[in-house]
Amino acid sequence: MDVVRPLVLGLGCCVVAAFASLLVLAPLADSDIDDLPLYLLVSAPVLVGALVGAGLAARVHREPERRDARRHLPAALSGPAVFAVLNSIGVAPELDAVWLVRLLNLVLPLAAAYTGVRLLDRRAASRAF
Repeated sequence: MDVVRPLVLGLGCCVVAAFASLLVLAPLADSDIDDLPLYLLVSAPVLVGALVGAGLAARVHREPERRDARRHLPAALSGPAVFAVLNSIGVAPELDAVWLVRLLNLVLPLAAAYTGVRLLDRRAASRAF
């Protein structure tokens, strides 16, 4: 089963987007992130990376596995899922609402990745998951 290529591509897009977020939005990230809209603004590039990464991972998944929806969706979401878990584990414990930030770091990239698969993978979008 071809899972490595979608995993690497999806994870790579998420990591590149996270680095871009750090470089572009570093002045905002230095302030206290106790404000939810500010946190969402800082994590917006990561969400875009998860959306694009999962969509591209779904498109590069090889054809025999693409026909099986039960295997295609987990393969396409594997990279953003690994990134979301690592991103939620890496939250600094000294934040005031550490549980909320960890939950958002876990859920938001997965939701964006699922949306990316549904929007960018035309074959998968025509079938119900």
